[in-house]
Amino acid sequence: MLKITKNQAIKHGRPGVDGTYYQLPDINGGTTIAYAEFTGEHGERTIGGRSRIYYILEGNGEFMINNEKFDVEPGDIIPIPAHGTYNLWPKSKILKILLYMEYLDFDKLPK
Repeated sequence: MLKITKNQAIKHGRPGVDGTYYQLPDINGGTTIAYAEFTGEHGERTIGGRSRIYYILEGNGEFMINNEKFDVEPGDIIPIPAHGTYNLWPKSKILKILLYMEYLDFDKLPK
């Protein structure tokens, strides 16, 4: 597949998060690229055996990785290590991010 259109992307949201997810099953053993807008807390998660990378597009926020908190702003890259525990909170009205992660199973996402 040479192109994934916005119409082929999967929309998923829950209170505080609206996301558009692009599934790439044949890249690096399966990869998902997501664009998300946070207006509320992400919710604490522990990831599996592959790292995730967040890129801050717009807004300000706070991340917590393995119990260490720090502020983020546009242009920052936040790598979440494999098996790491993390959470994030917007400090501005909206926090827009781009996320590179493992292939996402939407049946396992929080509703």
